[in-house]
Amino acid sequence: MNYVALYRKYRPRTFDDVIGQDHIINTLRNQIVKGKISHAYLFTGTRGTGKTSTAKIFARAVNCPEAAAHNGNPCGTCEVCKALENANVDVIEMDAASNNGVDYARDIREKVQFPPVCGRYKVYIIDEVHMLSTGAFNALLKTLEEPPAHAIFILCTTEVHKIPATILSRCMRFDFRLVPTSQLTKLIADIYDKEGKSYERAAVAAIAQAGEGSVRDCVSIADRCMAVSDKLTYKQVTDVLGVSSRDSIAALAQAVTENDAAGILQEIHLLVSQGKDVARLAKDLSLYVRDVLTAKLCPDAEEMLCLPESVWEKVKSLAEKTTQQKLIYAIETLAELELNLRYALSPRMLFEAAALRIGSSSGEVDAEGLDRRLTRLERQPHNGGTSTRYVVDKTNAQSVWLGVKYSLEEKDKPLLLGVWRDVKVDMDEQNFVVTCSKGAYLLVQAQFKEELTKEIKPFCNKQVKFVAENQQTESEVDKQLRSLGDNVRFESNVKK
Repeated sequence: MNYVALYRKYRPRTFDDVIGQDHIINTLRNQIVKGKISHAYLFTGTRGTGKTSTAKIFARAVNCPEAAAHNGNPCGTCEVCKALENANVDVIEMDAASNNGVDYARDIREKVQFPPVCGRYKVYIIDEVHMLSTGAFNALLKTLEEPPAHAIFILCTTEVHKIPATILSRCMRFDFRLVPTSQLTKLIADIYDKEGKSYERAAVAAIAQAGEGSVRDCVSIADRCMAVSDKLTYKQVTDVLGVSSRDSIAALAQAVTENDAAGILQEIHLLVSQGKDVARLAKDLSLYVRDVLTAKLCPDAEEMLCLPESVWEKVKSLAEKTTQQKLIYAIETLAELELNLRYALSPRMLFEAAALRIGSSSGEVDAEGLDRRLTRLERQPHNGGTSTRYVVDKTNAQSVWLGVKYSLEEKDKPLLLGVWRDVKVDMDEQNFVVTCSKGAYLLVQAQFKEELTKEIKPFCNKQVKFVAENQQTESEVDKQLRSLGDNVRFESNVKK
């Protein structure tokens, strides 16, 4: 027999198997038991939280004649349940990502009129419904509002904000939540027990944390880890996930909290030389600092974190030696760093600078930091417009350049300021022309064009144009050719 992935093998078969969504399951059970079934449902939430699985269970339950006697669950033994176990014309599951046109919606509208074959209801499960086109939504609208008595629509999506309000208002909406780590840990432990695999408690907890609230992601990681060895250890899980070892991150965190500059640079060098991604290092360090903060503030932190004994002792020791203010400052700095690393040309240098800055700071507002904040507040305008601290001459390009520079400093926008410092500016009657290096030009076009334009316009009241360095417009070239006269001849200097 072919191997079946764990997430398929242990997919919920009844409402009792669905975890972490009691607020939804209880409502659906009551509707089935009382016979008050709506005509349209919308299941929304993060991937892997049980939307499609719940929809399939619900589709079988509304057709099962014994469901009310089984607390809303399909009995699984009657003729209808057996018929619906596999592909059936009464339960139609569709993928809107690959069938998103108006013809697809018209096909549903035509076929929905046919009555069910073996059950009481014909159930349409439309997955990733947000991928439907506007025309498809419009074609489906009337059918969704007044479907035949035998039809039920269940729409599933991860991006509910993309669905038109006219569709939302016609559906009973259920929001699926992220599943708590404690429930994921129990689920993985139960699966390993059924599979006859031995494991460390910390290893299972690490898998649950890596799932980040998604049951499918969590079970998929467990499936991958199960192939490593007969007994799963915490170290094997970290190797499979590609995260930094707790010992390495603990050493880096200790160097940071003790303001050991040499130790910080050495630990980062060691981790980077092992092939670790800098963005991943920043995330791992922030998660470790978060564990330290939890250990400092929560009496039952050991039970909450489920760390190996050796790791817990290091976390607890670091929590006793570090102030709450410094830990919070470290988390805030690392969170800001993760955003900046997306556009950084030298991510390692940014990471090193952030780690050194955290180490040298106490986390409390010092005199220098307070002075910096007061200066920024003094520069802020009272009328919501541009800063009045610097008077801008709107007819002078350099004056406008300085005005924008001070404005970006006041608003604390380091990325835009970094781009703005490497430009040349000029202006004519209609346009304010910003000349960038080729690298900066590409970055502006990709990320910052709209935001920079909004920053510049209030200072000059002109159209803003961005051009690459050494790039000439066609009109400028024509102008230079005309200045040479009509008898212009171009000759090649290449010798034959």
